[in-house]
Amino acid sequence: MAISRWIPVNLTTRGPIDLKKTIESGHSSFPIPVSDKLEKHYFVIQIPESRKKIVCRIGQKKSKIFAELSDPTGDITENEVKVMRKFLRKIFGLDINLQQFYQEFAGDPLAKAFPGREGLRLTQAHDLYESLICSIMTQNNSVWKFNAQIRKIKELMGDKFRTDHFMVYSFPEPKTLVRNKHLLKDAKLGYREEYIITTSTEIANLQVRLEKFASIPTDEAKKELMKLRGIGPKVADMFLLYGLGKIDAPPTDIWIQRGVCKLFFRGREKSLEECREKMLNHYGKWAGLAQLYLFDYMRSLQNGKK
Repeated sequence: MAISRWIPVNLTTRGPIDLKKTIESGHSSFPIPVSDKLEKHYFVIQIPESRKKIVCRIGQKKSKIFAELSDPTGDITENEVKVMRKFLRKIFGLDINLQQFYQEFAGDPLAKAFPGREGLRLTQAHDLYESLICSIMTQNNSVWKFNAQIRKIKELMGDKFRTDHFMVYSFPEPKTLVRNKHLLKDAKLGYREEYIITTSTEIANLQVRLEKFASIPTDEAKKELMKLRGIGPKVADMFLLYGLGKIDAPPTDIWIQRGVCKLFFRGREKSLEECREKMLNHYGKWAGLAQLYLFDYMRSLQNGKK
């Protein structure tokens, strides 16, 4: 039976937000979700410090953000709604003061990326394990391809929930993925399949606890993450920024390298590490957000847009 009862949740935001652009930016802690005709985006989210999974849909009407929650197996308590409201604010970066960011860098070379991107926000993981797997899948991969591969994993192994429009799926737990690793062939992950199985096995066996990376310094967390199979500097930064919200970890790939060289070095080629250091030194506490804007801007230039 399809979900029929939804509990509304009002959300406020500091400054502008463009929910669609934020969700579809390509740099995120989760794959681009399915959406209905009203552009409500559907997620399966586990309530923090709980085993309960609920279906959440979130949308935007003019400048207002709204969410609706449903527990297909029972009721959602008032306290759970309160917890989810706070969690959703973190997931979609609603407390980020974007206006301050725009004002502080109004005269910066990056300011040319602001028009058309007002309200583009940093997301943060609602599932650290899913975020890490997404980060691994971004390496040497297009945005649309890695999104399709992650969605396929969810369809193959996740819990499923029926809505009026389509099925929505949770991301499998590490033990579930390891137990059903033979199904990954259908997701066509290529060489990344081995990385995902190895890392998932270590997490399932409690050899790695992703939560611990939130409480240690970024550089130390990055070194520890890079000990895991298939995780290099860029993938580690992806998880640190989009998974854990460490804004001093700007992921630096070919798009950011091109952008930094274009904006600051008159096109002269610099290494990935030099470009990362430039982002950190120049943008400071805003480095992660600046990375998101530069990434989207450079991809738009490649596609003949601005």
